[in-house]
Amino acid sequence: MKNRRKSIAPVLCAGLFCCVCFCTPAAKGDSGEPSGTVKVEGRGEEVLSLSLEECVRYAVYNSFEVKMARLDLLIAETERMYAEAVFDTVVYGNVEYSEDKRQQLSVFAPDDDQTNVYSAGVVKKLPTGTEITAEFSDTRSWSNSSFISRNPAHAAELTLEAKQPLGKNIFGYLDRGNLSVTKLAIRNAGLETKDRIESLIAKVEKAYWELVFAGRSVEFHAGMLERARDLNEANTRNYDLGLIERGDLLASEANVLLRATDLRFAENEYRRAEEDLKLLMNMADDRRVSPAEDFPQSAAGYDLPDCLKEAFEKRRDYRIRKRDVEIRNITLKMKGNSMWPEIDLTASMISSGIDPKFPKAAGKTTVVDNTYYFAGVEVSMPLENSLARGEFEKARHEKEKAILAIKETERAIITEVGNSFRDVITFRKNAASVSEAVSLQRENLKEEEKRFRLGRSSTRS
Repeated sequence: MKNRRKSIAPVLCAGLFCCVCFCTPAAKGDSGEPSGTVKVEGRGEEVLSLSLEECVRYAVYNSFEVKMARLDLLIAETERMYAEAVFDTVVYGNVEYSEDKRQQLSVFAPDDDQTNVYSAGVVKKLPTGTEITAEFSDTRSWSNSSFISRNPAHAAELTLEAKQPLGKNIFGYLDRGNLSVTKLAIRNAGLETKDRIESLIAKVEKAYWELVFAGRSVEFHAGMLERARDLNEANTRNYDLGLIERGDLLASEANVLLRATDLRFAENEYRRAEEDLKLLMNMADDRRVSPAEDFPQSAAGYDLPDCLKEAFEKRRDYRIRKRDVEIRNITLKMKGNSMWPEIDLTASMISSGIDPKFPKAAGKTTVVDNTYYFAGVEVSMPLENSLARGEFEKARHEKEKAILAIKETERAIITEVGNSFRDVITFRKNAASVSEAVSLQRENLKEEEKRFRLGRSSTRS
């Protein structure tokens, strides 16, 4: 297992490094163009010989899947701004003008009354849930009545208000909870993005080794065709000398045609594997690639407990399920708090000043004697409270569902790792057996070639 990790880790690190670079503005102009060796085939086509790491790097830079995964992550990260918006500072202002020239019943009332109102304020919600409002306003009044002592008059007011929830959303519990849930969801989105990138890397690796295998298959069938032709030439000479019958010669010629057919199938499979790799890399159709690496010769060691331990530590689907349980637990507590009555402690202070001149009126707002204080408690709660109770029950069931999902994922991981472990052991044993069989067949071929040269072989095709 350790040797396997050493062989794959550089490729995965290279892919993830490319992804990080790709996500930064400095790397936007870099296309990740591979710098493999260019070789020319017999038909004059230029073929780019690439290593596995170069293929992975090119795919990470150019794959549509990686680009979409990156955008999905950026979209998910915007949810943080929505959650934090509840703490944004809001600035507001107001300008009003009114003029009243209506006929009045009293002879003392003015028949021309003008009022200008100017106000500006700021509202801020703190993480403790406290909502603070500060406002300054000025009301300018003028009339043509001779019975008003100050005409015109400016009435300036400085108002400070505070509202603190003590029941539902006590000390900002719901606001902070929503922000925590959003951050955990974004972290899950980041894990899903990495999963999609590593899934692409795994697909590129698989397609690369399939191309290597297809190339070996082409070499094998090409060698078989060459040997079939050599055998057919020898049989033709033996037929001319009368050493074999015509049926043997016809079988030899048919063998050449069959081997040529197998070679064409192998070449087609090679081109198919090449196009599949280019598709994952999002490479242009008019370009050709070939693998620069061969199958690794070193065998990796595996241990089932270590595999299971590493799977539970690094499997992102398992980490996502664990975080889902954490999210559901926070949500359940928030819904429990939503069932509380709304109990809000409110307090306000108003300082005012009146004077014909605005600067003097504004200055009087700082005088302690011109103040007004208010404090109170506001309580409200639906009698049935059906909405809050329904949301609480839903959150409780969703938490139970998340717990079941993580148990299901645990069982799936144990099963998948166990099956894969047994597959690897079986494949290693079979590979060793096949390798030994190939060595024996190779020795048998040498002996058969010796008998054929001496005319004592029974092989005719």
